[in-house]
Amino acid sequence: MALELESPPLQAPASKHLHLLRRMSQFGFLLLLILAPMLGLFRIDILTGAFVIGQYQIWFSDFAIVFGAWFLFAGVLVLSYSWLGSVFCGWACPQGLLSELGTGWMHRLLGRKAELSADGASVEVARRKQKRGNWVLLGFAFVATSMLLALIPVLYFYPPLVVWHFVTFQRDIAMPLSMYWIYFVFCMVILLDIAFIRHLMCQNFCIYRIWQHSFKTKETMRIGYDTLRSDECVKCGYCASACAVDLDPKHTEVYSGCTACGECIVACDRLHEGKGEAGLLSFMFPSADESPDHMASMAGRFRGVLPFLLIGALMLGFGISTYSPYEVSVGNIGARHTGMSDYVVHLSNKRYRATDIRISVQGLKQHQFRLDKSDVHFDSAGMVNVGLHLNAKTIAHGMHRVVVHLESADGWREDFPVQYYRVGDMT
Repeated sequence: MALELESPPLQAPASKHLHLLRRMSQFGFLLLLILAPMLGLFRIDILTGAFVIGQYQIWFSDFAIVFGAWFLFAGVLVLSYSWLGSVFCGWACPQGLLSELGTGWMHRLLGRKAELSADGASVEVARRKQKRGNWVLLGFAFVATSMLLALIPVLYFYPPLVVWHFVTFQRDIAMPLSMYWIYFVFCMVILLDIAFIRHLMCQNFCIYRIWQHSFKTKETMRIGYDTLRSDECVKCGYCASACAVDLDPKHTEVYSGCTACGECIVACDRLHEGKGEAGLLSFMFPSADESPDHMASMAGRFRGVLPFLLIGALMLGFGISTYSPYEVSVGNIGARHTGMSDYVVHLSNKRYRATDIRISVQGLKQHQFRLDKSDVHFDSAGMVNVGLHLNAKTIAHGMHRVVVHLESADGWREDFPVQYYRVGDMT
């Protein structure tokens, strides 16, 4: 069913600039994905399994921060899907950008009819483009792009300096051998995607697309069609030929596969530009029909999401205010036959900065215990284990409360209590 322009269309920039703005948005998002790990905004420390935001590690034990941020992020995404629909697919998603680049290169080197199809039909190459050099250039573009883009996910798991040493073939003790296999897998996945899959992923396999569709409403932004001028579309189909996902833009439904890229709008406006007329297509926000389902409107959707946004904000605020830059635990590793009870103090620095921490033991006399070291220095984030040995022969029978006291140079303090039970006489 065509979506008539019953309400004023969305006042977007002139369509002749729409394609350029969209391409800038796509490359801008790709640049953001590159800069995020390089600038330390976000990455994953594979040694600790922690998220790294700025100079801080966020562990899963930082429950309030992790889940508070997730509630907030998910709530904002739901509202954006409900309002703008699949605009992320057409304006930011790297999959869409790669698909369009791959298709564009094929058109330039093999002809406008060189298209991939889901039924496995062979690519139709223009007669004047049937040159071995064109296939070589196309293959080089695919491989070079894959090798370059495969570095992006690697940056999220390894520090930028390690990745630079990897690219420049320099030795680095922090570079595991598995990094070569990981990079190779990323290269192959991207190569297969850009060479063969492309928009077939968007049309048939993308789970994220299904997730977005689950939150669309009757007021979600769509492509509007001026049915009053439909006679101008007879035997045209120019807008449909511009659609990357093979839709007829004149008949977009709430749950259609439209990516909101706007290329059909650009095509229609370009066709009518010579006549000094506007095209028949535009972005618009339709009005919701009367429905007993209160969640079918943007207002209803916002009311449903608001509690999650509030819970997320409260959890995130609480998590940030109670965040500890250090983690400590003490574990018993058994007793020696020498009469010593052995413990280990696990101390972690969650900040990527140098610091010093002093360890002391309370509840025992000096001759009743021995620390492997009382002063710990961190050059950066990391973990240190310090042995704590209790001399059972000098400790009276019964239950003893031992407190491991830690104090950092920046004012952090924490006491970790240990219940030690001395059994029997030890000779």
